[in-house]
Amino acid sequence: MPISGPSSYPGTLNDFIPHWDASNIALGAGGPMLLRNPNGTVPATLNRADLIAMRTALTTAHTDIQGQINNVELAAADLQTMKVAMNLRGGQFNAKVRAVLGGTSYATALPELPTPTDGMGVFVPPLDDILTLWGKINAAAGIPGFTAPLLLLGGYTLGDYTTALANLKLQFETVAKEQLGVTLKIGDRNALQDLIYPVLKVYRQTVPTQFAANSPLVLSLPKLTPDPGSTPDAVLANGIWNVPTTQGKLTWGESTDPNLDEFEVRWSPGPTYDAANEVVIGNIPKNAAREFFTTQGLLANGDESNFKVYVKTTTGNERGSNTVKITRTT
Repeated sequence: MPISGPSSYPGTLNDFIPHWDASNIALGAGGPMLLRNPNGTVPATLNRADLIAMRTALTTAHTDIQGQINNVELAAADLQTMKVAMNLRGGQFNAKVRAVLGGTSYATALPELPTPTDGMGVFVPPLDDILTLWGKINAAAGIPGFTAPLLLLGGYTLGDYTTALANLKLQFETVAKEQLGVTLKIGDRNALQDLIYPVLKVYRQTVPTQFAANSPLVLSLPKLTPDPGSTPDAVLANGIWNVPTTQGKLTWGESTDPNLDEFEVRWSPGPTYDAANEVVIGNIPKNAAREFFTTQGLLANGDESNFKVYVKTTTGNERGSNTVKITRTT
């Protein structure tokens, strides 16, 4: 499998490692084959076991990225639960103030509540306003028909609200940290790829110096790049925010490539799509419905996220679609 992007590296390594093993067997007493280290002088040479260790590290890096994405999803789910609860308490507060303090300045000062899909910049300020206003109400004296403190359903106090709001802000911070963790782990993966590619290139340069030009080992050297003209045509992809499912929805056109294997949906963090930082988030069989639903990078109202749909062939080649930007609108 030639290298066409981050997701193809493991497959390419799985081609090179057994080939190196076959080369070592063919060399016999003259082996094993050692390569100069293209990444530095320590160690000066690399053996097959070193490439296996690189594959293990890269596999772990891919797993870590997916695990970190799961961490974001879990933290976001907890945040959503907290936002719904805080929005409910905000509604109870406004209703209680209108009921017992209607016609006072406290009622006219009530904030307009956010929705649970709003981001931190929209969601938190009204809740801060409630915190301040609730404190003023509890500290006020001589309000006709009202005795402080103001309590919500279930005996919910200002202290309860203060703690819940602080925890909500911490959870927003937790989600942000987990999202940053995805970017950092992608960086770790890319650093490993940057070490692996030169080693594979040197291996391809070294084998022809060890065996005759017509040797099966030379003729079967794994490829690093796709053959010219073998790359499939791209499909045209589209994306929308699907309100009924509260997910982004990707759709794409048909591929007529005779070697079509599957479609692969990839996501890239950040404001623009960067193929170096893309992550696979879905694989769709060639005969399945050409659609994919996701909330990747779309956790709050106004969030934007970038995707591509790749055509993958049985020959190990691929091509990405146009970049699709989806904006969450609820």
